[in-house]
Amino acid sequence: MKRFTTKKLCRIGSALGAALLLRAGAAYSQEGGKVEELAAAIENTGDRIEVVESKLNQLGDRALELLPLLGVALVTVAFFWILARLLTKGDWLFRWIDNRFLRDMVRQLTRVVLIGTGLLIALELLDATALVGAALGAAGVVGVAVGFAFRDIMENYLAGLLLSMRHPFEPNDLVSIDGDEGKVIRLTSRATLLLTLAGNHLRIPNAKVFKAVLLNYTRNPLRRLDFAVSIGVNEDVATAQKLGVDVLSSMEAIIDDPPPLALIERLGDSSVPIRFFAWVDQRQTDFLKAQSEAIRFVKMAFDEAKIEMPEPIYRVFMRSDAESPAQDVIRPSAESLEPGDTSADARLDAQVESERAAEGPDLLDEEAPQE
Repeated sequence: MKRFTTKKLCRIGSALGAALLLRAGAAYSQEGGKVEELAAAIENTGDRIEVVESKLNQLGDRALELLPLLGVALVTVAFFWILARLLTKGDWLFRWIDNRFLRDMVRQLTRVVLIGTGLLIALELLDATALVGAALGAAGVVGVAVGFAFRDIMENYLAGLLLSMRHPFEPNDLVSIDGDEGKVIRLTSRATLLLTLAGNHLRIPNAKVFKAVLLNYTRNPLRRLDFAVSIGVNEDVATAQKLGVDVLSSMEAIIDDPPPLALIERLGDSSVPIRFFAWVDQRQTDFLKAQSEAIRFVKMAFDEAKIEMPEPIYRVFMRSDAESPAQDVIRPSAESLEPGDTSADARLDAQVESERAAEGPDLLDEEAPQE
């Protein structure tokens, strides 16, 4: 049936073509053309039509031969597509992957591989290996072009995958990423979303987060607060230090271990700055509120003890005699001249060792040579 229809169409086309050529030849002959050349052209056209007819017949026969294989190929593609949907529908096949981000990526990759395998088998059944090679080559070229065009997207995607595997922070952790502070909301495939302390949403690309200097305030629940208070040069520094430490130790927000500490920063022109240090447990205490209360209590204690906290001033002494003004300065007591504690502070060392023991083995080798 196919062959009869094709022949019939070719003959109809030949007759129409011959009629058109005869008409054109008649017009040409009226103008003085040669009828013999026109007849040769008509005969040559008929030969070409027979060649086209033969090709069409061959293609029709080939299509009829491949029709069963085409059905098998379609069934194969449908089978692999259904298999991919069934295997990747739930988490039962990927429950061994703890990371959810990596588990979703493996699920998508499995689905693509199964469907691609079905397409390759179908093309192989249809003896279209040349098409498979061309498709793979084109896919490689397109992949390179897409890689260059979407380089930033791919970089952020891979950085998000590595961040999800390394876990440098958890949801609700307070972090600082290259100076940008906020609490972690979520980690997506392209960016890390933070909630700043001012209540704004901050979206940072994962590639920047992966390469940035990251400070996690929440990973260690203990956090140190510090503030400076300046007293007058004529005040007893040791008394002010002890009073401030006692006030901090009496606060419920301040933990006892490590204990509060007061250190003299320097000797100013008109004041002596003292910096107080204290530790809070962030699981029970807000850091900023505790620091604010600590400053308030220390100031109240200094006011009650009448410890001068002067502003920067300069004193000018004008005397007619040659006596030194140093005789009016209050001399420190013998008790205040006793040396204080200057031993090395190893309180953080214990915390670091505890963290290292909890994390397990790492890449830091204490016995390796140092630069």
